[in-house]
Amino acid sequence: MKVRLELVRRTVEGIECPTLVVRLRVRDRYGALTAMTFRVDTQADLTTVPGRTALREGIPFSEDRVRVVRGIAGAAESHRDRIRVVIAGREHDWPCDFTKPAVDPATGRALPDLSPVFGRAGLLDEYALAVDSGYLILTRLGPVRRWCRRRLYAVWQALGAVHPSAEPL
Repeated sequence: MKVRLELVRRTVEGIECPTLVVRLRVRDRYGALTAMTFRVDTQADLTTVPGRTALREGIPFSEDRVRVVRGIAGAAESHRDRIRVVIAGREHDWPCDFTKPAVDPATGRALPDLSPVFGRAGLLDEYALAVDSGYLILTRLGPVRRWCRRRLYAVWQALGAVHPSAEPL
């Protein structure tokens, strides 16, 4: 299974910054599926949904496990739970952080929620992602394909064909 999604055009202060956006069906508290838009963030460890968005969409989460999540723009409190998403007809149960609203330090007021973010945990175990010429290409990896890839990557490592991540390109 391969899905091709066109990148969404986006401009930031005159600079073209196309973004990866997917619309997924998410299981709500009643067992029905609701459609939600996520930004795909290959640097995000986990999928993250603003708690207010989850409540509005009826996405269940436990408020028991409070933790702090950090990103390049700062930190926020969140509740770690799980989210059930459907990708191309297959349902997945993956970890998710449900964030509390960020607060403006100057005014103490809650800031507007950002878009939900689709992170790597779970996703990269079952799918390969590629960004190519304005498209996000999502490919489901079955057990045989995962086995073949592990063997191929081991050969690459043995041949020295993998660039060390600590070394500059």
